[in-house]
Amino acid sequence: MDTEQQHQLETFLQQIRAGALKYAALRCGSEHDALDLLQDTMIGFVDKAADFPQDSWKNLFYKILQRRITDRFRKQQWRTRLAQMFSLSASDDNDQPVFEPADDEHGGHQYEAAELQQAFEAALQTLPDRQQEAYLLRQWQQLSVKQVADIMQCSEGSVKTHLSRAMSALKQALGEWIDEETD
Repeated sequence: MDTEQQHQLETFLQQIRAGALKYAALRCGSEHDALDLLQDTMIGFVDKAADFPQDSWKNLFYKILQRRITDRFRKQQWRTRLAQMFSLSASDDNDQPVFEPADDEHGGHQYEAAELQQAFEAALQTLPDRQQEAYLLRQWQQLSVKQVADIMQCSEGSVKTHLSRAMSALKQALGEWIDEETD
């Protein structure tokens, strides 16, 4: 890899880091685990990036990250099963607190900004994995439906279905706080 490609790669990784970290933290429920996943993803990405045109790097990066997250969940499920088999108490690090909104004098709900963020993250954690992926990649990372479909390895129609169901569930959980814009 020449110095120009190396510079482009470094710039790309700097630009994508914050968004990818937030995505990974929301998907796995832990910023510490997300940092580990992000580091592994960046290492894997650097090894593969030279083989792909620069305009496809974002898709490639999120594919690698998604595989790392999936692998983490599989390992975690396996450990939980082993613990249950041997009657060990497995701790669940992903317990999310439930936040009840405070009623205001008009009978509606009122959230403080921090409470809303916590309520949103808790509601997001209740979504099935594929809905979480579709929502976070499309709405938060602002990837196109086509790019999300490529990363999730499914059809664009499936992405739209997962996204619609996620939006509906989040809207139901959080009320008027969720914008229904999906395109």
